[in-house]
Amino acid sequence: MRRNLLVVLLGLAFLLLLTWVGTILVDIIPHRVTAPIQTAQAGPYQITLQVNPNPPSVTQPAALTVHILTNSSQQPLTNAHVTLESSMQSMDMGTDSTTAQAQNDGTYLAHLQFVMGGSWQVKVIITLPGKQPTNAVFVITSQ
Repeated sequence: MRRNLLVVLLGLAFLLLLTWVGTILVDIIPHRVTAPIQTAQAGPYQITLQVNPNPPSVTQPAALTVHILTNSSQQPLTNAHVTLESSMQSMDMGTDSTTAQAQNDGTYLAHLQFVMGGSWQVKVIITLPGKQPTNAVFVITSQ
């Protein structure tokens, strides 16, 4: 009986020690910072993504601003339907989707909640009437 109790207590102490070490390591190991402005090509469009705050926090939604220009004329794309899909890269947390609201001059705004710290893939999908959707993928690291 005493031996079983000792094994259980040692097991609990070991779990507490691992939790404590893991917490310290998360604070010590530097996180990869998201670039303040990211740009990608998607078909005939140049897409620029900006995240605010950067890095995004898991405690509040982040504002993602998407600016879209046509490659040929460098004119803003103002009549698009823009959707953002986010999924965590390191584990399957599902995929969240949100529609970005048109602001002005080819700028679209969406708010995303990153529910866990780590590296997230954000796919920006551009849809125009009568055309095939085009997309670009960005990587954002939340804390």
